[in-house]
Amino acid sequence: MKRSLALMTVGALLLASCDRTTTPTQPTNPAPVDPAKTEPAAPVVGQSVEVQEVMGTAQSAAKKMAAMTDPNNPDLDPDLKALLGLFNVGGAPVRPNSLDLSGAASFGKNFVQGLGGQGRVTTQSMTTVQQALATGTHTYTRDGGYQYSELPKDGYVEIDEQSGVRIEASWKVGGAATVWVNNGYAYDYNTGQVLPRQQEVPTNATGSVTVSGKTVAGLKFNMTPGDCLNTAGPTALTLSGWAGRETNAPAKLALAYAWTEKDVLLSGSAQYATTKEKVDASMKLNVTGTTSDRCGAAFTFTPTRADLTGTLDIPSHKTELNVYMRDLSNLEFSEKAMSAPNALDRIGGTVNAALSFNGKAVVTAFGPLADGTDMDLQPGDQVKFRYVKSGKLVETDFRTAEKDLQELANPRR
Repeated sequence: MKRSLALMTVGALLLASCDRTTTPTQPTNPAPVDPAKTEPAAPVVGQSVEVQEVMGTAQSAAKKMAAMTDPNNPDLDPDLKALLGLFNVGGAPVRPNSLDLSGAASFGKNFVQGLGGQGRVTTQSMTTVQQALATGTHTYTRDGGYQYSELPKDGYVEIDEQSGVRIEASWKVGGAATVWVNNGYAYDYNTGQVLPRQQEVPTNATGSVTVSGKTVAGLKFNMTPGDCLNTAGPTALTLSGWAGRETNAPAKLALAYAWTEKDVLLSGSAQYATTKEKVDASMKLNVTGTTSDRCGAAFTFTPTRADLTGTLDIPSHKTELNVYMRDLSNLEFSEKAMSAPNALDRIGGTVNAALSFNGKAVVTAFGPLADGTDMDLQPGDQVKFRYVKSGKLVETDFRTAEKDLQELANPRR
């Protein structure tokens, strides 16, 4: 009887396991591993970049980048070469006294500043000089003449009829407002006073360069100014641009920034390509913490963790940097804290950092930031630095590493 009961029980279990209406057990996804918790592998003698070689490696990368961006480089992208030639980069200028730009980079800079500082001084009182964004249409005619129109009043246009180049900026896309940003000081020759100067800045704007009707460069800018733009900066902004052509652009960049209640975020990327080679650069910074009185005199930011990652990939020269800080304590960014003597002496937390070149370790750092048991009362002496120098693996503290790493800037002759 007992045997029959046992067989019946086993049979029932087998049938239950075959019941297709039963919901199968879902696999549990493992929690993501915090990269800060894993100590970076130590550099290996013979397989790592020695500190004496770092400066030469950096110079080699700089030469490679210079060769790729040389306007006389035969592999330069044709669309980008044509654009650079228009702005007197490796070629003749468009026209004397005409488009006062020196390439795509200057276009971006001047775009944000109001196209070459050609804005009007609209307000000058006893307290402030205000520089408005440039507006209207400026045309340089084929016969060498000049024409001006007040329109558009919310944008800037500059035309060179001889070359067919048109530069255009729209400062108030979608009816967006502009804001005033402190921009140093200006001297008033009439009164002999030095007055604060403010620059008008857009919050939503676009810019473009066209040649004979073809758009060859573009820029977009968007900013959330927030309530304390002139003291703590904007709440958020994005900037993106391209040059040569919009699809598969040979040169482009992107920047994003935001300050939220819990984080400060900054990221950027840039790409540059010739017909045969490509350069990529990217970085991302995320600082988590607590902000108080951001717009007031008692502004304080107390970070608790930080992540910084960056990559610069030049052909045959790829550099990677990763820095992770966790459980930060006794670290405060405020006027009072930063002006105190030895402001960082009581800092706590951990650091995990690694620098590599072409996949080969250069230097690593790992350990607690707080002061150790020695007598110098300086933080960081518990952080373990590792690198290869003169054919030997060095494992030391911050003070010794600081001396050895001076060879980054002062290599041996």
